[in-house]
Amino acid sequence: MTPSPGSEVLKANAPVPTAEGFMSTPQKLSLANVAQALRDEQLQAKVIHYRADLQTSPELDAITAGVIAELRALQGAARASIPPETGDRTQIEIELIGSLKTMLARIFRPTSLASVVERKLAEASKRFARIFFESELHDKLRGSSTEHKTMRFAEQALYHALSKHEAQLFEQLGSYDYETPEVLAEARDRLEQTLRELRNGFLSRTTPELNALVRFLNEVLSIFFLRELPPILGELAWAVVKEARLADATTSAGYKLAASAFPRFRVAFEKHFLERLVPFVEDEMLKRVRERQGRFRAETIRFVADPQIFSDVCELVCDAVYDALYSDGFLDLPTDWRARLAAAS
Repeated sequence: MTPSPGSEVLKANAPVPTAEGFMSTPQKLSLANVAQALRDEQLQAKVIHYRADLQTSPELDAITAGVIAELRALQGAARASIPPETGDRTQIEIELIGSLKTMLARIFRPTSLASVVERKLAEASKRFARIFFESELHDKLRGSSTEHKTMRFAEQALYHALSKHEAQLFEQLGSYDYETPEVLAEARDRLEQTLRELRNGFLSRTTPELNALVRFLNEVLSIFFLRELPPILGELAWAVVKEARLADATTSAGYKLAASAFPRFRVAFEKHFLERLVPFVEDEMLKRVRERQGRFRAETIRFVADPQIFSDVCELVCDAVYDALYSDGFLDLPTDWRARLAAAS
């Protein structure tokens, strides 16, 4: 998906590390907030794109509305039959916190990574590499509209020089007279091939840095999910249940969350997830970069704080969490959310 203007503004406003590779605690929390805003912005774009492809019929809509109305009436009657002591809000919160903690503990174990987490981390590494290469192709330092990157490779300088005038070059080729259309087509093909070769040659020169960063990312994320997150799952569950007011949104069946509560559950869960993920991962990534002082360029140090990295990890891991919580009966997912996930898989 092409980055939206909103995404670019969010990234531009994200804090960046110092030249020595340090970030303050407020900066790391600000980075977590930017990552969450980026996640929300991109999620909204995906939902709009998904819903634009839906085709509905008035007959089906009428049947669906009738079924929903009937279910809501049954749920209301069921809630009314619950004894007052069973529906006590404090008790419901205690049950929800305990259930959420237990179910999260099945996913985030201190002994070994769950298979679903391993798969998501492998996908996170692929996305990390793509973001890295996209960042390399920009001619300005991340977080600045005025600081140009230092040209360190001949292929890099040639690529930026030609790509900046790519449209004019193709327009110039088209302005000439040709003996045959095939000559023009060959000229355009050669220009495209030249740009590709320069781009690939330049990116291949940055691969050693990328390989080191991917190794760091895999190490740090594994440590986070194996050591850092499991001991604080109770704290995380408490914060999410309280902040999202989940005790007000349970169904009659064993304190299961209604689908209508999912949006605020998602926002609260991802907020507290990112507030724990970003400071730890950022610290550990920058620490590893500093330990290899001189091996990483200034633009690479700044790249480590790209909020898209954390937004992608949040998307991959949290979507898997929601799917697991749905399967375990903790919550109902809205129909369009389930359909969107199915379409994306």
